[in-house]
Amino acid sequence: MSTDTAPESQVRGLIVVDKPRGLTSRRALDVVEKQLDIGPLGHCGSLDPLATGVLVLVVGKARKIQDLVVNGEKVYDIAVTLGARSETDDAEGAIEVVEPAPEPPTREAIEAALEQFRGDIEQVPPTYSAVKVDGKRLHREARKGNPVKAKPRTVTVHELTLTDYAWPEVKLHMRCGAGTYARAIARDLGEALGTGGYMSNLIRTRVGSLELDQATPPEDVTLEDVVGIESALKDFPRLNVPLEQRHLLSRGQSLRTPPGFPTEEPCFAWVGGEVVAAVTFTNNGTRFRTKRLLV
Repeated sequence: MSTDTAPESQVRGLIVVDKPRGLTSRRALDVVEKQLDIGPLGHCGSLDPLATGVLVLVVGKARKIQDLVVNGEKVYDIAVTLGARSETDDAEGAIEVVEPAPEPPTREAIEAALEQFRGDIEQVPPTYSAVKVDGKRLHREARKGNPVKAKPRTVTVHELTLTDYAWPEVKLHMRCGAGTYARAIARDLGEALGTGGYMSNLIRTRVGSLELDQATPPEDVTLEDVVGIESALKDFPRLNVPLEQRHLLSRGQSLRTPPGFPTEEPCFAWVGGEVVAAVTFTNNGTRFRTKRLLV
């Protein structure tokens, strides 16, 4: 057990982990928990074992913003292998080579096909995924030999660009909203091109405002790698509260909203350089009070 410890009550923050290939997100979390010994951690959106890159863990009261980070924007670098299909839509499943071998598409054809995967699109989650249908996880049913096809759902792809192409591999850069499956993009691109396709590699380079260059391998994480929740919330609406009114936030009392302030939520109250609470607006937006205390 690591001696790098601190009482759980004194730790509040996020850990940006660089998850290695072959490790499940749960296993990466377990490694960090054992390394730090500061109590239970949560993670903000899992990565498949095949994938590498940003896995955000939350510590202590930072777990109160876990759902917010999970639903944040994500950025991926995706490798797609054309000319074959996979039962899991990635390199971990059984691979079926398309016969006869398809004619390799031109770069222009790929560029044209990508257009249909930008914006708000309808996407069918992979059969091997954690999505639930009638209360049952798809991947569990598939492993029992009872594959279930999920209904399409709307996801948002803000950016999808072709960065490299040398048959049979296509490399893509994607910026997307929560719930978007890179594996499904690879699968559906292959079908659109008539070649078949599956995801052969995936790197998550950003979750919200947290970047890969901030990340640490799970076995190397120390308490110095715990960053304040402020780093994850800096792009959200910010109400600056004077130090002498901080106690009113903890008591749940309402404060006056500055004139002209956009009353959109989620919004956070800051005292100095610290996030103190998530707030909600009342009295037609003229007042605000604590919705969730974060200290």
